[in-house]
Amino acid sequence: MHKAIAFKYLQDLCDILEHDWDADYTEGTLAIEHPKGQFLLNYHGIMDQIWMSSPITGAHHFVYDAQQWLCTRTKRELENVLRQDLNA
Repeated sequence: MHKAIAFKYLQDLCDILEHDWDADYTEGTLAIEHPKGQFLLNYHGIMDQIWMSSPITGAHHFVYDAQQWLCTRTKRELENVLRQDLNA
């Protein structure tokens, strides 16, 4: 299980994003305010995944593989998917 890795990843992501966005991290959940709506990222323990809800592209699930979080559908890295959506 990758709970500790996910929690640290989401906290680090929040620390980076809060310079440009209204971002808040609390116990496994990262919320980001965007003009097009709210992004939510959270660790889903049962599935051992990070789930992202985007007002731009909808729902994404990410698994930890080779020290990165990869989308279960597209194999794109979480940070790249989020960056593209935030800049849309």
